[in-house]
Amino acid sequence: MPYLMKKGFLYDLEDALDMLMDFNIIFFGEEHGSPISHQAELTILQGLAKRERNLVFALEMFEQDVQEVLNAYLKGRVTEKTFLNKSRPWPNYQKDYRPLIEFAKKKKIPVIAANIPRRAAAAVSMANKISPEILGEDRIYLPKHIYLKSKHYYQNFMASVEAMPHFTPMKAISVEGLFKAQVLKDAAMAASLIPYLEHRIFFCCGHFHADFHLGIPYQLKKSHPNLKMAVIVTDSLAVTLPMKNRSSISDFIWVQE
Repeated sequence: MPYLMKKGFLYDLEDALDMLMDFNIIFFGEEHGSPISHQAELTILQGLAKRERNLVFALEMFEQDVQEVLNAYLKGRVTEKTFLNKSRPWPNYQKDYRPLIEFAKKKKIPVIAANIPRRAAAAVSMANKISPEILGEDRIYLPKHIYLKSKHYYQNFMASVEAMPHFTPMKAISVEGLFKAQVLKDAAMAASLIPYLEHRIFFCCGHFHADFHLGIPYQLKKSHPNLKMAVIVTDSLAVTLPMKNRSSISDFIWVQE
């Protein structure tokens, strides 16, 4: 049975889901290749849907330019084959993300394709500059506000790049450019939520986009300081950190027995 831990207290799942109803936005910071992460996401989505009639679901794994075909699929206007052909799903979609989308479709939960098109982020990383000119036709997805000055996030990002193997293709790109692209993604994903802030939102993203309330939560908090946001990570991620950081990486830790 899964549990959620908060500041040293262990809660059973139903009690923890009740606690999550105190937050406007709930982020699940996944480890992309982790079956436990994906099962946790589905379990939490199902639990929140039971408690919240106006739930909205958001995903890093779909980009904003595919929102129209995603909406069409959720409403039954196009086939799954058409949806997948036009939406550039991640390679592990069938196993890891399809159950989430199918549950949302069944329950008529709106789904936000939150991320900026990857070509836009790639252009920024190569140019080491965020501007409408660099984004070209993707300038329509450029957020109104982009906050680049989090020292903590910058340090964490640089440490993560340093930890990559030297043969990783990203190593050949300016680290400053990579950081700007990362923050652009965070800001774009934050901006994608703004039309839905009257709803409760469950957001699944890679954990780095939400760890320590940085990334997406940081971008949102700068422009909407009164939002109540919760971050959840799995215990497998938390235990890799020094003890002093385990309570600050997230508000809740998913513990799978």
